[in-house]
Amino acid sequence: MPLISEPGKVPAASALQRPLRILIVDDQNIVRGAVRSALEKQDRPFMVIEAASGEEAQAIMQNTRIDIIYCDVQLPGISGPEALALAYNGDAPRPFMVLMSTAKSPGLIEIGQRIGVYEFMPKPFRALEVLNAVNAYDRLQTVTRVLLVDDSSTARKLMIRILGKSQFVIDIREADSGEAAIKLGRETNFDAIFLDFNMPGINGVETATRLLQDNPSAQIVLMSTEQQAGMVRSGQHAGAFAFLKKPFEASDVDAVLHDAFAIKRPSLAKPTHAIFSNENAKPASNFGTAPSTANR
Repeated sequence: MPLISEPGKVPAASALQRPLRILIVDDQNIVRGAVRSALEKQDRPFMVIEAASGEEAQAIMQNTRIDIIYCDVQLPGISGPEALALAYNGDAPRPFMVLMSTAKSPGLIEIGQRIGVYEFMPKPFRALEVLNAVNAYDRLQTVTRVLLVDDSSTARKLMIRILGKSQFVIDIREADSGEAAIKLGRETNFDAIFLDFNMPGINGVETATRLLQDNPSAQIVLMSTEQQAGMVRSGQHAGAFAFLKKPFEASDVDAVLHDAFAIKRPSLAKPTHAIFSNENAKPASNFGTAPSTANR
């Protein structure tokens, strides 16, 4: 039988939050206890469900709504990845999944990416690593208000499709020019602004400067089919947070938004060719072109 436990006293500040339903799957009681102990350090309501085998975990996942899963790879009976794949093999939304193991192999990374695992947590782990996953879950569930600015309607349609594949919940507004973007920026506070570098009229750099006057906390991402060092520097001087070369993928969007909101990028994430202003700009020749459909 699964072990279910709830923390006793919930701080008043968290009383209105929906309790998280967290499943911990490991055949070692000491490991399950370590995850549970780390979770108790958070200031929010939650409920823990425990399972000691793959079959037990699969049955729980198929019959219970779960928000976050910490699942060991090696389990009695079916493995952790097998249990996850069997429980979530349809189109239904998947929970936030973290795999645990003493070793991370290329094969394990490939399996994790294929079944939609967010992160890999090596054993032994620290409490901070457990809580990092919860923090990432919270931010990924929060709506991110995005302004997409590009003078090409075809490019916007393709990029909207790519943004829609992001791990983040994105609410997108569109603008077809720098002038239209500046007007929207006066009316709405955006979390992130994806802005074409080369546009007729007001170009991307000038638009970025003016948008930041009304949206000083917005993270601006400049986009272009080129990624020259001079372009990157001019974007940085204008206050852009990152520079993305077209074409790009949803994984590049995820990398940019993770850094924008100070979330540790998951170790299972694909590499990105984005350049970030909080890093030293690398020569453009160091970055390849990622396959995608968002081009112009």
